[in-house]
Amino acid sequence: MRRPLLEWICAAIGAALVAATLVTVALQIPREDGAPPLLRVRATDVVAGEEGHLVRFTVTNASQATAAAVDIEGRLSEDGQVVETSRVTLDYAPRGSAARGGLWFTRDPACCSLSLRATGYQEP
Repeated sequence: MRRPLLEWICAAIGAALVAATLVTVALQIPREDGAPPLLRVRATDVVAGEEGHLVRFTVTNASQATAAAVDIEGRLSEDGQVVETSRVTLDYAPRGSAARGGLWFTRDPACCSLSLRATGYQEP
C-alpha cells in the first residue's frame, strides 16, 4: 500500500521538530570550563516591618557554573565597626541568571553602611 504525500510531509515536519529540539537542548548543556560561579549581590530595597528591617537583594551568577547552597552575609557598619550581621542561604543560583532573597536587621540600614556579599557555595 502506498502512503499519501501528506503523511510523508507530516513525518518530515515531525522529524525536523524533534531534531531542532535535540539541538536546542544540547546547546543548553553547560560547558565545563572549570571556572567557579561569579556571584554578585546587590540590595534592591529596604522594607520596615514589625520584626525589624528587611533588606531585599538580588544575586546574579554571570558564569557558566551553577552554585547551590549560596551563603549570603549582610553587615551594618558604623564608624568602621560592624554593629549587626545577618545571614541567609539560597538553595540555588543557576548559571547566567539571578536569584532573590532578603536579610532581616533590627537596626535601620539607612543609619549605617550596608555591605552584602556571597561567602560560600556548594557545587551541585
